Amino acid sequence: MIQKNHGIRLIPVLLVLLSVLSCTSTSKGIYSKHGLSSDDKKFLFSEPDNEEDLYRIFLTSEQYLVTQKGYDETIARVPDMQGDRYICNEICGIDMIDETREGIVSILLYPDSGKVMKVRTKKSTFIMEIDKIITEDMQRWRFTFPQETIEPIKFDIRYRVKLRKRQSDEEIMREVRENMREQN
Repeated sequence: MIQKNHGIRLIPVLLVLLSVLSCTSTSKGIYSKHGLSSDDKKFLFSEPDNEEDLYRIFLTSEQYLVTQKGYDETIARVPDMQGDRYICNEICGIDMIDETREGIVSILLYPDSGKVMKVRTKKSTFIMEIDKIITEDMQRWRFTFPQETIEPIKFDIRYRVKLRKRQSDEEIMREVRENMREQN
């Protein structure tokens, strides 16, 4: 968990409350490619690092962008705008620092149904709250298989999560204290 110098631990319930209090997003904002830095564009649109690198996701509290790096004829992600908005709102709750982190999750699908069987962290972002959101995100994904053959059944998804500090330290600490009082 993220710890402040003052020794206050942020807990998941607090993060949900903060996200509800401080963020909103629109469907247009979530899918907007405007405002991406050259590094973010390079992450999203560069060639895959290896054969298992199938999807790339750029995630902020305002954007959820997905690119597919191969197997276009055999697998496709089922769009889920409400789920994408929900994940963006979850990121809102931890927008307390300016930081960009990358992680990789490995996905294993059931070979008979194509549903997600396992989600395993391959490379952690080293921020527990982000890793939890990424795992939650992967568990909601659904796929279609145009050729009615489930292929591939194992692949990687690379994430880039960009946090942006939107409040002053004093505002953040005030919210944390208020939420801790409400919990007691």
